[in-house]
Amino acid sequence: MSPIPVSSTFSRRAKLAALLLVALGSFVLMLAGTASAGEWAQVSCSDASGPVSTEGWSTGYLGGPSGSSGTWNSCDKAGGALKATDVSSGESQPSGMGSYWVYSAPAGSTIAGGSISSSLQAPRGTVYMASPENRPLSADLLMSCTDSLCGYTGAPSATPITHTGGTGLFVDAFCVAPMGESKCPATGGLNAEVSVFSADVVLQNNSTPKASGLAGSFLQSTVTGTARLAFQALDPNGPGIYQVTAKLDGSTFYSAVPASNGGDCAVLGTDSSGVREFQSSQPCPAEVPVGIELATSTIPNGPHHLTVELEDVAGNTAVVVDQQITIENALPNVVLNSPAPERGAANGTPASDNATLTATAKEAKTYTRALSRSAITLTGQLTDSAGTPIKGAQVQLLQQPTSASTPSRLATTTTSANGTWTFRVQAGPSRLLQVAYFSHLLDAKPAATLAFHESVQGVVTMHAPHHARLGRPVAFGGQLAGGYVPPGGESVQMEIFYSGRWRTIEVLPTNSRGKWAYKYVFSLGAGTSYLFRAATVPNAGYPFLSTHSKPVRVTVQR
Repeated sequence: MSPIPVSSTFSRRAKLAALLLVALGSFVLMLAGTASAGEWAQVSCSDASGPVSTEGWSTGYLGGPSGSSGTWNSCDKAGGALKATDVSSGESQPSGMGSYWVYSAPAGSTIAGGSISSSLQAPRGTVYMASPENRPLSADLLMSCTDSLCGYTGAPSATPITHTGGTGLFVDAFCVAPMGESKCPATGGLNAEVSVFSADVVLQNNSTPKASGLAGSFLQSTVTGTARLAFQALDPNGPGIYQVTAKLDGSTFYSAVPASNGGDCAVLGTDSSGVREFQSSQPCPAEVPVGIELATSTIPNGPHHLTVELEDVAGNTAVVVDQQITIENALPNVVLNSPAPERGAANGTPASDNATLTATAKEAKTYTRALSRSAITLTGQLTDSAGTPIKGAQVQLLQQPTSASTPSRLATTTTSANGTWTFRVQAGPSRLLQVAYFSHLLDAKPAATLAFHESVQGVVTMHAPHHARLGRPVAFGGQLAGGYVPPGGESVQMEIFYSGRWRTIEVLPTNSRGKWAYKYVFSLGAGTSYLFRAATVPNAGYPFLSTHSKPVRVTVQR
């Protein structure tokens, strides 16, 4: 392409642009970093697999009336773009006329990095991207292309956002008149055009979340029964409350995203430094009610340390409760001189208040098993204090999962002529299995018990494609097996094997059926493969030992 002279009005601009020209047709690979507290990312336009919001983007015009629109927004379709042209439409127009798109950071946030994927042409004009000001000078310029210095680039290329600290990103396209003329050429199609296919804008926001209206029995110095805590979680100057975590003595018993905000609070993925990506300017609510409950009957009486922490979208955290509490649940009352309760018929021959339940010789009392092998058979014998077998007695099997405060009856059986009994127990969670004998059928307290403790390894499945492309999300999904998922869901950690160890990249909530989903976007690493897995988060509300899925290797392609 032969050089096209520019008018004196734009000669300095073109020279500066030429000095800072980004080579087109090559992929700009950003170096991996580490996510910093106070950072989050807003993804705009298409993510190559489906439409993404264009919140924060607006359009305008250079040197012409608003009726001469040269911008288009097709981001409601997969592969769409924000396009700006010099709006020539085959007519002569003043030099410097064109259109632009501008991204404005949400209130309270500033631009801290990211990248823009675009294609451009400028045979008789100039296109440029600038931040934080709308001027193509070296202090602000991200990319420039002017007349003879570049032609059309059909495939998108990535431009890193290197000038930070401001609140605006500007994408401009305008025509440039030949030397000595005041108007741009009227023939030959467009003079300048730029298309933004996607933008991943890392934002800085150091707002600290807080709580108001704290109330509930959890705030009392002495706590009994079901403890409750209610409050309003606030992030008035930030991108919203993302997660609430409550711990007792350092162990998490509650962790949840308190509101989905119409789906906007769901993480789309993470960038190369681990920054969470969302599609909305306000991903999560700035104010949301929170309610936390814990059945303290499952916790030993005595002093305990309670903390409640809020985390916003940008990773800013605040501990809003940090105090010592004393759990004091009353022991069953014994009423003296009360009439003897009706005991019912004697249970077995000979019925005995001093009976003994024994397990079959060499039968273990403690088990640690996989979920698939957690179905067990328990056998033993019921005898009186003299060792005489008690025949024809009803024996009960009680089950208490580690997440439950009280046992429930699972099965009953009758002892044989020599006092033996057998229970075939279906697969289940980590639990206390207790065989109980009541010497009379209406007794409230058993005359003999025999305990078995079973610890069960949980199961979390994960499926994912084995190949991914740069800039396109990889969809992971799976489910917790075995049931017993709390009504509010359970937490699952997504982990990646990096630098010799497994690292957590996100904590995800499941639904009440234990299903979960996650998207991850690779912004670098073409030709490299990575191992991913899902892992459960140990807590008192989920009655399984922590576990992880079978790792899946994902190879990154361009």
